[in-house]
Amino acid sequence: LLDLGVRSSLLPWIINFLTNRRHRVKLGGKTSDWLPMNAGVPQGTKLGPILFLAMINDLDVKPHATDIWKFVDDISTSENITKGSNSKFQFCIDTINSWASCNLMKLNSKKCKELRVCFLRESPDLSPLLIDGHALEVVRSHKVLGLVIQNDLKWNARIESVVSKASKRLYIIRILRRGGVPAEDLLSIYFALIRSVLEYCCV
Repeated sequence: LLDLGVRSSLLPWIINFLTNRRHRVKLGGKTSDWLPMNAGVPQGTKLGPILFLAMINDLDVKPHATDIWKFVDDISTSENITKGSNSKFQFCIDTINSWASCNLMKLNSKKCKELRVCFLRESPDLSPLLIDGHALEVVRSHKVLGLVIQNDLKWNARIESVVSKASKRLYIIRILRRGGVPAEDLLSIYFALIRSVLEYCCV
């Protein structure tokens, strides 16, 4: 926080905000028992997301990776391997894993995927990427922030995903129309549920 320009006089207040916190869940009219918060930030607070972004801001994987993209607790990173070169990406994975451990977080190797994009006639023989000894699954496509990316950089899977999602929601419009919902309301629902899906990530 000091590196980001936060005044030192505010730090005790922030520490107090995070120390000895408890939380519980309320569903319907029932409330769970209080549990201590041993990690993370309080959910539903205005300061929570800001503090999390401040924490994740210092993660740096260069020079082992070409690029890194961060969105809240989702991280995507890439490496450009020229023909005849060796991958150094395991160093990037180790850097991220060490950073997570230092910040009392743990990477889930089952949720981490490897997507290889290669247009050579013969794909290079690359060693598997490991997190705590577990090899990452190599996938043909993967969803990143709702956008399906394929290893051939085509958009078939993305289009199929959008069409499927929009079609299911269009069924809701049909049911509501049969129920006599006014056209103006149907149009609002269309913009909210269907057009938003069709236009997501459109340039």
